[in-house]
Amino acid sequence: MVVRNCWHCHAYANMSLPALQEHFLYETGTDLIDCTFPKPDKMQEGDDNYFVIYQCDRCGYPNIAHYKHNRWDDDNDEPTLPIEWIPISAIGKEYPDVPKRVTSAASECHRCFSIGAYRATVIMARSVLEAIITEKIQDPANEHGKDKTLNMKLKDAADEGVISKRLGDLADAIKDIGNGSTHNIFEDISKDEADYVLGFMDLLIEETYQQDERLAKLAKLNQRLEQVKSDKLSGIVKEN
Repeated sequence: MVVRNCWHCHAYANMSLPALQEHFLYETGTDLIDCTFPKPDKMQEGDDNYFVIYQCDRCGYPNIAHYKHNRWDDDNDEPTLPIEWIPISAIGKEYPDVPKRVTSAASECHRCFSIGAYRATVIMARSVLEAIITEKIQDPANEHGKDKTLNMKLKDAADEGVISKRLGDLADAIKDIGNGSTHNIFEDISKDEADYVLGFMDLLIEETYQQDERLAKLAKLNQRLEQVKSDKLSGIVKEN
C-alpha cells in the first residue's frame, strides 16, 4: 500500500494504480509496469531514476512517485517508499484552542517547511512570533518610542511571565537565525535552523494560547464536579 497527502484534495489517502483499458479479454487490473516510466528499453545507462503514476483513492487525481531503480526483479511488487512525490504536497498543522488568525499563519509556516522552503519558513515564523508577543507584552516600544527587536520582546515576555523562563532562555538563538533574511533575502537558511524557529513558535503558541484555554476548560470541569458533589451532599443532608 502506498499512501501520501494528496496534492489536490490534501487528504492522507491511499494511492492506487489507475485502472487502464484492458488489453486482453481475460486481463483485469493494472500491473505496476503499466504505470512506470521510463520503460526498461528506454532507460538511459547509469540513470536509476524511475517514476510511477498513481491515482488518489479520495479524489482520483494523479500523483507521481519518484523512485530509484530496483524494480525489475519482480514487476508486480510495489517498490519501497518513494524519494519524493510530484507535485509536492504542502502539509500544515492544526492548533486547537488558538485564534483562527494565528492558526492560519502558523500553519502556513509548517506548509513552507514541508516543501523545503526554509527561508520562507523562518521569515514567516519570526513574523508570527513578533505579532503574538507584541500583543502580549506591556510595552513593545523602547524608551525612544521605536519598536523593540524581536529578541528584546521575547525577553520582556519572559520577565513579565507571558512565557516561561525556560522558553525565554532559548530566545537568543532566534536573534541569530533568519534575522538577516528580513533584510537580505539571499541569506541561506538550513533545515535545522528552520526547524528550530518552527519548534520555538509552536512552544510559544502553546504557552500563550493553548495552556490558558486548557486550564480554563479544566476550571469549568472542576466547577461542575464540585457542584455535583455539593448536590449529592445536600441530598444526603435532606434525607437525614
